[in-house]
Amino acid sequence: MWNFVRHLRTAIIMGFGSPAGMRAGSKVMRQMHREEDYLSFASDSPLAEIDDDESYGDYLERLGVPRSLQLTLGGPLKMVLGDPEPAGQALMRAYIGETMLSSGTVYMPERGIGSFNAALAAACSDAIRVSTPVRRVVVADGAATGVVTDGETIEADAVICAVPGTKVPDLIPELPAETRRALSTVSYSTGCRVVIGLDRPPLPAGWHGALFPEDDDAPLLLDRSAFLPDCAPAGHGLLDLLIGRDRARELIPLDDEEIKRQLLGTARRHAPLGSALPGDDEGLFFRVYRWEEALCMGSPGMLAAMTKIPRQLAGNIDNLFLAGDYMGIPSVNGALSSGHKAATQAADLLSSRTT
Repeated sequence: MWNFVRHLRTAIIMGFGSPAGMRAGSKVMRQMHREEDYLSFASDSPLAEIDDDESYGDYLERLGVPRSLQLTLGGPLKMVLGDPEPAGQALMRAYIGETMLSSGTVYMPERGIGSFNAALAAACSDAIRVSTPVRRVVVADGAATGVVTDGETIEADAVICAVPGTKVPDLIPELPAETRRALSTVSYSTGCRVVIGLDRPPLPAGWHGALFPEDDDAPLLLDRSAFLPDCAPAGHGLLDLLIGRDRARELIPLDDEEIKRQLLGTARRHAPLGSALPGDDEGLFFRVYRWEEALCMGSPGMLAAMTKIPRQLAGNIDNLFLAGDYMGIPSVNGALSSGHKAATQAADLLSSRTT
């Protein structure tokens, strides 16, 4: 309540001030508060239990959320995930809870999320094959017997398939029909991102970021150093320009310099008063990231459908395990958790065969 009073002016601007906005907003917030234990990206979150066949758009319409408030609740989702309205209501509400309402701390490995990959590569350097894509998982007599690469077939006692959910059916034609139907509910957003290192904060004092949901060409602006201070030296800034949806698909084929130029040009037209955004040739460095399949979205009911896949495989291809964000809560936590679970199940299966 004190938080709401403190930010009352902002709440009114964002659509909570009208009678319809207050009524619908209170419904949304009360339900999210009641289901707080479910709406989490924690690895043991029971989010799938409240995932049903209702889309996020239908959910907002059912509660009578006015358009201005829909923009407030859906703007960050639209910018990062694409169009949130067709996605499942449970997952989208979890995103709102974790990104807009959570008071928890964001933790990041000191050298970035790639630290996990580096640690795995170092620990398994004698057993991994870098840049060796698997073309097909071999299944014979109800068991996965190996994987086919461009140069050879590698025999296996068990297979953990850790690729995006949209790629699994092509790799494993022998999947049970019900598993294929479940995987057809998985989808991903598209994103393009430019990161620029600066010798100054890019946004006005007190600003973490800026979002312009009414303009599909305007990128989300973030100063990462505002809430992750260790990612930049004192007095410096790390500017993120992030765009999704169709605009990202248009940018992805372009070269790095052109992507930076276009996103910076649009950002400067929308920049908050008092910003210090760089010119096209400024910046200590810049990086461009392209994600044709970025964050897992999914159709309504996807999370519930995914929980049934391990039982489906156990009855048909018992030494095949799927891992990835779509097999847990679609997040970094969910992806890591699903990989740990798949590895544990594979180890238990192989151990049982030797005893």
